[in-house]
Amino acid sequence: MAKKNVVPLKKRFQPNMSWLILLFIIGYLVFLCYGFFHKSHISIYEVNTSDISDDSPLYGFILRDETVYNTDSEGYINYYHAEGSRIGAGEVVYTVDSNGEVSSMLDELRSAEQTSESISAMRNAIAGYHTNFSLSEYSGMEDLHYNVNDVMFEQNNGTLYSDLNKALRSAGKSKDFKKVVTKKSGVVSYSVDGYETIKQADINAELISQYNKATRQQIQTKDIVKSGSPVYKLVNSNEWQLIVPLSEDYYNTLKEMSVVRVTIDKDGISFNSPIELFDQDGIHFVKLSTARFMERYINDRFLRVEFNVKSASGLKIPNSSILEKDYYVLPESVITKGESGNGVLKQLVDDESGTTTKKFVPLGNYFVRDGKYYVSSSVASANDILLNSEDESNYIVGDKETLKGVYCVNQGYCEFRVIDVLYQNSEYTIVSDKTDMGLATYDHIVVDPTGLSDDDFIEN
Repeated sequence: MAKKNVVPLKKRFQPNMSWLILLFIIGYLVFLCYGFFHKSHISIYEVNTSDISDDSPLYGFILRDETVYNTDSEGYINYYHAEGSRIGAGEVVYTVDSNGEVSSMLDELRSAEQTSESISAMRNAIAGYHTNFSLSEYSGMEDLHYNVNDVMFEQNNGTLYSDLNKALRSAGKSKDFKKVVTKKSGVVSYSVDGYETIKQADINAELISQYNKATRQQIQTKDIVKSGSPVYKLVNSNEWQLIVPLSEDYYNTLKEMSVVRVTIDKDGISFNSPIELFDQDGIHFVKLSTARFMERYINDRFLRVEFNVKSASGLKIPNSSILEKDYYVLPESVITKGESGNGVLKQLVDDESGTTTKKFVPLGNYFVRDGKYYVSSSVASANDILLNSEDESNYIVGDKETLKGVYCVNQGYCEFRVIDVLYQNSEYTIVSDKTDMGLATYDHIVVDPTGLSDDDFIEN
């Protein structure tokens, strides 16, 4: 029996609609991804008020006109003025007694004369110590003791010596003590640090490096004091100087200035000082002088300060957002008011017939600074003839300036806003918030305006 050849028939392809839809979706997603990754995205920055400070703290050495006085008698020293108070020539600054009897009498007087005001003042002194207490600075406890003593002195208001004499007479005791009066007026201090005789010519890098090693010795004590020991210091003038070593960068900055604003890190006090630069031992120095706050820093020898030359407050913007545009400068006399706003009358000459016509051109996006109008080249360009708005005399355009600004996109399109730079570092710029037709807080600007032009729409 002959075998029959069986020829299989090919199945006819019938597309599956679900697979077609899936392929379409995949292709659409690929298209969207391609467009997303190949499209230039525009970043927007919201303008806010901020501060920038790039000033580095520097240590300075304090120079004062001061004199340390030693006692020529051994005994117990009793003081009659508070630390930092001003005393006049001829006033009793301290007494010396050999047996401590005067000291006991003075303690009784101070205790008897305590008032609610003095107790409140003591509480404030203790609260101030508690607020600034640091485990790394145990010397503050000794300072607290003398601060409380100063409160007692201040409450007596300079009458302590006369009160002592009255008490001695009343008790029938003799004045077996020696009084010492000042020969000069000044501000009294009861601590020394060994730098009192240093002059400007003695200052060098080694001296400045001792800023964290300087120690202050309190000379107030209830123990007997030997003859020849220091008992008080008198600052003879309100004028004091701060000698600060400078880097080359700071030196170059300050030599262009006559006055600098100085901030003391210790308590944030600021003052203006004239600048006096000098070189010593191969180092640049600046001498800052003032007659303010001498009593405040009477027990300091080194202060950490900042010069307010690398700082500013205003509107903070990224450096990348800044661009420059050329503008033609027009006087106010050529500005004409039209139905659609301010503009200029431009004189046009027909090249073939030689006839002249007038054309009103709106100013568009312009700026006014110091009475001058800054317009783009679409309004006027070099050698254009503009007509004076009053007598129609000719004005030939020529002056051009470059302005710095950013693209503001509050309305959804690029609008150039001029800026006045106050300070700039490597990343950000501080600009004024008082620039006419400039930026304001919460404006939205383009981070990178590369490739953009005026009136370009920004897609969200």
